[in-house]
Order: sequence, then C-alpha cells, then structure tokens
Amino acid sequence: MQLDLDDRVTLELKRAKDNDRLLHVYLFYGGDKKTMLDEARFFACNLYCGCLECQTCKNILEDKHLNVKHISILADKTMITKEQINDLEAEFSMTSLVEGPRVYIIDGIDTASQAAQNSLLKFIEEPTYKDVVYGILIAYDINNVLTTIKSRCGLVRFMPKSFEQAKDMLANDFNLDDSFMLASLSQNINTCHELVEDEAYLNAKTLVLEFLNLENSKDAVLFYMKNKNLSKLDLTYFLNILINIYRETLTVHKLLSSLIYDKITMLKQAYSKTVLEERLQILLKAENKLKYNVVEKNILHELIVLFF
Repeated sequence: MQLDLDDRVTLELKRAKDNDRLLHVYLFYGGDKKTMLDEARFFACNLYCGCLECQTCKNILEDKHLNVKHISILADKTMITKEQINDLEAEFSMTSLVEGPRVYIIDGIDTASQAAQNSLLKFIEEPTYKDVVYGILIAYDINNVLTTIKSRCGLVRFMPKSFEQAKDMLANDFNLDDSFMLASLSQNINTCHELVEDEAYLNAKTLVLEFLNLENSKDAVLFYMKNKNLSKLDLTYFLNILINIYRETLTVHKLLSSLIYDKITMLKQAYSKTVLEERLQILLKAENKLKYNVVEKNILHELIVLFF
C-alpha cells in the first residue's frame, strides 16, 4: 500500500516515540483525508514494528488488526454517532487478547454531535481500560471540535499540499485532465470525487477548454456574450483552473500527453514568457476582484479585453 504521509508530522511523532514522550491522544487537522488517515495508520504501525511489510503492519494498514480500531462515519449516517463512541468504550474496557498497545482512530470527529463528543471526552478523562491505549482523532474543521477535547489532545497540524502534490495524488483516481483541474479546486480527495460530478465543475471544465481555443477578438466577444451570466462559483472554478494552467506554462518543462497539457504546450509555443507572466497576473487580479464581489460579468469582460 502506497502511503501519503506528511514528513514533518512523521518525524515529529517518531521523535516523541523515541524519546518516550508520546501523548495518549492526538488531534490531526489541516490536511486532506488520505494523508491524515495514512499518518494515523502509520503511527499505529510504528507502535508495533513500522516496516510496513510484515503481517502485523499489513493488518494495521488494512484495518484488520485486533488492537487497532478505526471509526468513521457509517454509510447510512452523516456524522460520528454517540453509539459508536459508546461501543468503542465498551470494547476497550475489555482486556485485549492480543499483546501490545491499542489504538483507536476516529476519522471525522468534527462531524460528531455534542453528545458523542462529550462521551469521547469522558472516555479520554476517565478511562476504563487497563491496556496502553493511544487515540488519533481526525478533524477536517477543527472549529467543530469541543474546546475541552482539543485541550486534552496533542494538536498536530498538517501542511496543505502544493498543487503538484495534490495533482499527483489525484492522478491515482482520475485521468490527467481531471486530476489537473480538480487539484486547482481542492486538495481533499473526497471533495474531488464529489466535484467531478458537480455541474459547476463540469461547466468550468468546458469553459476553460473553450477559452483556450479562442483565436481572435471576434471569437472572444462571442464567448463573452454566451457566458456573461456565469455564476460566481462557475467563474471561481474557471479562474482557479486557468491560473494553474498559466503557472504550469512558466514552470513545467516536461509535459505529459493530455488535452490540458496539449493546451499548455500550445501556450508555451505561442507566447513569450513575458506575455505568459502578464496573463497570469491578469488572472490573479481577476480572482482577487471576485473575492471582493465585483460583478461576475464585468470580471469576465475585462479578462476578454485584456487577453484579446
């Protein structure tokens, strides 16, 4: 299994373990789902072996180890439930049949109701277990986690991925064009799976390709007239994708074969570095104006005028 880890977090937790300074509960936040969940499983592996090749490590990575409990939102629910926390407490109150520390991973603790989080808080503060136990809580919006829980955890902030890292991660699930465009909009793989079916994303994808095919001012005016009533979300996606396309024209030397990369190659051949840099600045200014609620059609119009 290929793990997507945050090297800084990995090193931080390894040093704590080597110095016998591990805390019993950590709260992971700030990263994408796969990275934080992979780091949680890797943490559990390191409590036993850490080689990632032995049967023990494989069992942990595949959520099959008897001492590692992985809790996530149930298929028919929208949040972590109080019943799941109560079941965790009941299970850990019984002595394990397997030697070694026990670990619970709660993926999406920020979705849990206040009742569920209060039950978890009691579990943390008043443990009924006899084994050595470590907890990893994963939050995607740390503001939704009770302050009392945060105060009892070691807070571990993950760094956002760069565009290149996000794009490479998404390439495992999407084609090159979608992985490029989705990485321009989100670093969360679950969000990207939702976006790829979203009408706003599909609109932006079409618009970007149409825009890159414009050859003269007449075509550009027709493009504007057709799309002048774009929603703010459509225009946001459109600009974000275009910004990364122009960034790629200035930074990438070896290009892959895909519709988007063919367009990038076309831009690199058609325009000087100075022109590409100027266009990137125009796009960045347009993005900034959108944030300050400038009318969408005015932003699109100015973009057309400055480009063509």
